[in-house]
Formats: sequence, C-alpha cells, structure tokens
Amino acid sequence: MSHLTISSINWLSDSEDADVTLSSDVATVVAFCFQCSYKVGQTVPNLLHPIMVGELQSPYLQDWPADEKALVGAERLERHGGSGYRGCGEVVDQAEGLVQVRGFVFNFGDVPAGAETVRFQFDRLDLW
Repeated sequence: MSHLTISSINWLSDSEDADVTLSSDVATVVAFCFQCSYKVGQTVPNLLHPIMVGELQSPYLQDWPADEKALVGAERLERHGGSGYRGCGEVVDQAEGLVQVRGFVFNFGDVPAGAETVRFQFDRLDLW
C-alpha cells in the first residue's frame, strides 16, 4: 500500500483534533483527524475513511455502450460542502469496499456488488 504525505495541519480550537491536508502523487484532500498526533511532512498509510456517505453507486448500467461508460465513469474528485467530497473512482478491493481515486484509497467498507467503478458523495473524510 502506498503512503500519503501530510502537507499541513490546521488545529481545531484548543483540542487535539485537526484538519489534515494530505497529498498523493496527483492531488490533495483534507481529512479530519481525532486526537491527531501527526506532524507536517510525516507519511501515513493510504487508507482514508469517508463518513456520512450519501451516495455510493455504479455511475452506469452494465448494458450501456462502452463510450458512455467511459464518459460517466471517468475518475474525478472534488470538494463538496465544507468537509466532504464527491467523485468517481475505481473499486480496487470489492471484499473490503476499497475505492481508489486521484491517488487516494477510500475505505467505504461496502461497495455495490459487481461494480468496477462507483460514483460517491460523502460529508467528511477521516484519517485514523
């Protein structure tokens, strides 16, 4: 499993909680970290946890033409709301519910059976 690099930490109030900016080889995301003990520059395992998932489904039906599947199933990741993300990524481990997008691995715990690609939306991303 690859690693992510912590590029910045935004401490929340006077607590040990923080919003942590993580970098892959191609993108960055911000994840919430409860009782954060990480430091800027540190590497962490590439396994992030979406919280309050509002959407997780295949972006197309199996009988769609290949060109339409490629169009709606294209990899993407964008910020949604204050702390969430939405996008489309490749299922890399059906049994574990792991989805890879823009260099990040998200652990949904469960993905639709047989899906090779999923469209998702969630309200928060956590780093454990």
